[in-house]
Amino acid sequence: MYNHHDPDCPDFAEPGIEVIQETNFADIFCDCHRYAEPHIFPNGTAIAWPKGWSEGKARDWREKNGLVKTSL
Repeated sequence: MYNHHDPDCPDFAEPGIEVIQETNFADIFCDCHRYAEPHIFPNGTAIAWPKGWSEGKARDWREKNGLVKTSL
């Protein structure tokens, strides 16, 4: 099973990809995320953000890349 946290992270036991896949527009922030670019999950809308990213920076990235939540 894929987990978006490093094995040594205290949050490693959080729900894995199966739960995230069912949650549209999930934003996962954690200091264990060592990648440089946002990690988009296979559902195309849930994203694990690199260490140090703020909600504002994530929102701006989503807007720039067309991944914002739209209302019906």
